Amino acid sequence: MAAALAVWCTTNATFAQEPRAAAESFRLVWSSSAACGSGQTFLKELESRTARLREAREGEHAITLIVETFRTAGGVRGQLTVRKPDGDLTVREVPGVDCAEVESGMALIAALMVDPLAGSAPRSKPPSVPPPIAPASDSTHAPGAPRPNWTISVEQRLTVRTAVAPGWTWGEALGAMLTRETSRFRPSVALSVHDARAVVAKRQGSAELQWTAAQLGLCPVGARPTEAWDFRACASFQVGRLRGVGFQTVRPAHKSILWTSAGVELAARYQLLGPLWLGLEGAFTLPFSRERFYLEPEPTLHRVPAWGVSLGLGVGVRFF
Repeated sequence: MAAALAVWCTTNATFAQEPRAAAESFRLVWSSSAACGSGQTFLKELESRTARLREAREGEHAITLIVETFRTAGGVRGQLTVRKPDGDLTVREVPGVDCAEVESGMALIAALMVDPLAGSAPRSKPPSVPPPIAPASDSTHAPGAPRPNWTISVEQRLTVRTAVAPGWTWGEALGAMLTRETSRFRPSVALSVHDARAVVAKRQGSAELQWTAAQLGLCPVGARPTEAWDFRACASFQVGRLRGVGFQTVRPAHKSILWTSAGVELAARYQLLGPLWLGLEGAFTLPFSRERFYLEPEPTLHRVPAWGVSLGLGVGVRFF
């Protein structure tokens, strides 16, 4: 009896000392342009799938998990890149309707690469985390609806326009746009500063016309048919100054008038790389001040017409 008990204890001690399969170390690189939160959600999902992965210590050779999420027309798209220490590289794409579905799918793929039983084993319950306190402004949104996402864009443009001088006049503009990103409507408001100069010559003398104005643009609806393209129609309002300075004439003088106008603008933007994009704008304006600039004895240099057009080409950057 004593001998049998000793054998039983020895056998069980041997089983208890059997080493468990070592967990593989990894490092997580997380990025999201779809407002999917942080990498902590993905880590919790991964921990619930398998115990065969652990976060790497400093200086330790480890697997690199690169997790990226993007907003698409139908929901969210995720890309999982697994880079092993020996240089082996695996890339998987996971589409889904929301962030949670995509993150769960990428976590399962990562777990299966080191633990073939991760898909069939019961998932461990992740540690409970108190839900984040939603801002008061989000309380009116239905559960599961995408949260509003505000972005700021800055753009430098080269412009060519009529109305501020005879014929086409070259100029430039610098502006900023605030956009509310939603699933359907993407309204925006833009502020910009414009400048254009031209020299007009007559037999009696010459004058330089200097135009500066601030513009407010209101765009109630924007369309984004693909991830790269962005279209919007805007109402624009301008206020500024048109100044004429005479020279090479008998009695040089200068004159300034208050410039005010309203119009409509169509804008298209194409995403080049990351937050960098190329913009193209076309506008139709109706000036309210229709004064004229002239040299004595009465040769007219320029009269502000009833309407004008402008085109702009620029490069901008979007901040999140």
